[in-house]
Amino acid sequence: MITKLGVVLAVLATTGCAQGAADSADTRLATPQASIPVAASGAAQWPNVVHLVAQADACHKRSEGTGFAYAPERVMTTAHTVAGSTAPITVTGSDGRRREGTVVVFDPDRDVAVLRVPGLSARPLEFAPADDGEEFTFAGYGKGGHFTERPGKIDRVTPAVSYDIYNEHEVEREVLVILAKVEPGLAGAPMLGSAGTVAGMVFAADTENPISGYALSAKELGRPAKKGRTATETVSTRDCD
Repeated sequence: MITKLGVVLAVLATTGCAQGAADSADTRLATPQASIPVAASGAAQWPNVVHLVAQADACHKRSEGTGFAYAPERVMTTAHTVAGSTAPITVTGSDGRRREGTVVVFDPDRDVAVLRVPGLSARPLEFAPADDGEEFTFAGYGKGGHFTERPGKIDRVTPAVSYDIYNEHEVEREVLVILAKVEPGLAGAPMLGSAGTVAGMVFAADTENPISGYALSAKELGRPAKKGRTATETVSTRDCD
């Protein structure tokens, strides 16, 4: 059965004025849940998870999100985090070092983007499918770049119909309905199973359920991941979502 996601989706990148700090969330976001900051050593255990800041000057927007290394000098995140950006993306690892990334894959239908980040040496994470009921841990950078790590569970793996990031047309994707608190900034956070492989990538919250969200499955991430491994040319990120 195909799940109709409809209006329950809320994108998870935080947005703010391009001239200042990202101090206000997009009005489409669900009410943010309280972040659970962890010690700096917690972030250090996730060197392959990075904080992203993308600036879209044309619409005076500054977005924060999460990404993860999946291939040498390649980071995957959501397309809505980088949509409309024209300058290089600021990529900050757990060591606090900042690098610049450029978008080499932009897929607004799947809501996936891949960045090329020269000099990034974090160990790449590998993908593996997951089943209903599996437990996982996901980590990312919430609003303001605060590192968050928490457990969750896959309620079900299902084909689902929703709109692309521009609300132009319907698309069908394989998603994971997850039982976990998700909040602004966690778009692009990887979901890691017991074997340390990526089962999916968080992309949206459920506005009707504060402890539920959605992730793109490893299968769904496969095509843009493959393309991004060898892509080197910067591509357009179109308009702000």
